[in-house]
Amino acid sequence: MTPPAHRPSRRADIISSAIRLFARKGFVDTSIGDVADESDVVVTAVYYHFSGKEELFSAAVNQVFESINDVVEQARASSPDGGTDTLDAVIDAVWDWIDDHPDEAALVHLQLPGVTRQITTLRQDFDDLHVRRAFGYLGGDDGRARVSPARVAAETLSARTLVDMLVAVHPMRMVDGPLSGESSVALRRAVHKLSHRILALD
Repeated sequence: MTPPAHRPSRRADIISSAIRLFARKGFVDTSIGDVADESDVVVTAVYYHFSGKEELFSAAVNQVFESINDVVEQARASSPDGGTDTLDAVIDAVWDWIDDHPDEAALVHLQLPGVTRQITTLRQDFDDLHVRRAFGYLGGDDGRARVSPARVAAETLSARTLVDMLVAVHPMRMVDGPLSGESSVALRRAVHKLSHRILALD
């Protein structure tokens, strides 16, 4: 007797559909039924993988964050100096990824603030990771314990300002954003220059 064919998990398809719908309709206006229809599965198939809409939303957001982290890691590996050249590579890589993934970008930049407590934690963890990485763009942090408190404060402010600026520019350049009418090439060049100025502590 031939065993039944293995049915592959639809979890990845469900998450991909959820990303599209949450990005376009928002958390409140997207239902589990909507996601099931978009995924071409029955509602019970969604509940097989996720306890409810909050868990599905968290999975969708987490997948996008992981994708961005992977892009950053690849850019950092391709430019190992660790300074502003690496930062420039990261800016360009993330910029291109966002242009190529409009739904994912809309999800993390337009739909996240205050949605759920778990999302707030995911976002904080994401920001903290990139702030820690930003210290490396300052020219190395091996001697941070030996520098003055004022210098540490300046570096911390610079790292956080850099990450906040790099995160904030993307929703502003999306459709209907205040920078959406600007040349992408010119805007990217301006972001590079501003990033270097933020890191110029002296």
